[in-house]
Amino acid sequence: MSAVKNKNFLATKSAALASLAIFVASCGATSNAAAEINGRKISRSELEQTVTELGEAGQTPVIDGEIDGETVRGILSALVQGAATDQVLKIYGEEITAADRDEIKAKIAQNTDTTEFTEGLKDLIVELNAGTLALARVAAPDAKKAAEMYEKSPATLGVMCVRHLVVEQEAKAIEAIAKFNAGSDFAKLAGEYSVEPNAKESGGALGGADNACMTLAEYQSGFDVDFTAGALLAKPGVAFGPVKSSFGYHVIYARPFVEVAEDISKLMSKSAGPNLLTGYLATTKIKVDSAYGTWSSARGGVVSN
Repeated sequence: MSAVKNKNFLATKSAALASLAIFVASCGATSNAAAEINGRKISRSELEQTVTELGEAGQTPVIDGEIDGETVRGILSALVQGAATDQVLKIYGEEITAADRDEIKAKIAQNTDTTEFTEGLKDLIVELNAGTLALARVAAPDAKKAAEMYEKSPATLGVMCVRHLVVEQEAKAIEAIAKFNAGSDFAKLAGEYSVEPNAKESGGALGGADNACMTLAEYQSGFDVDFTAGALLAKPGVAFGPVKSSFGYHVIYARPFVEVAEDISKLMSKSAGPNLLTGYLATTKIKVDSAYGTWSSARGGVVSN
């Protein structure tokens, strides 16, 4: 097992609120906004109305008037993702069409009994899911724009092209960084220092079966959260760290764009819109009322404080 992988795979969050449970309004929130993304506020009343309607529609049982906090955070994460989708579509010149909405309505009619849903709840579910159809039409940035985005922050593209090394002592990580800064090749340093069994052969590369890169979503769902948080901060061509995780001390190296441009292009050609959305959520300004939790770029959602 890689020294960055989580032992438990985090479940993928759904864009459809139909699967989310009811929220109890007495959370003790301290502001009128439950969350805010790049200036777009999700009000407490917006959140409370949504979850109340879900409860009245019988989507989930409420035990003694309460549900667990994880469900609350899942609801809020889905609302933030919906708002982010609208913003990403605007940035890339796309929009949700009537055809998108009609397609989702048809699918819902075939698979879901909505007789107990309010019109407002139906509309919200349609809009969130129609957003995923519109995202699929978003074209990948051209090579010049992709290079600019990657140089500023690799995560903005929603892909990660990383080498790393992990050691047991922080001092060894600092020593490796010093050698890199003095001109040593990172892949060779990974083979020399890293405690991972295959580091000498892989040079500490973290990639897919046929790609030097992986999607940011894969990091968020399957990698150690502290490692992912560190990887999000790494700049191309720079040895970043030490980063402490449950596996030890990491030095993280975001590979230069020219080295991985083709691999990035392959990933973006398959799923540009969803990758760009993931990158946007990880790199834009998101505030969450502390009563509900905090936004985690490393997890792509609201987590407990």
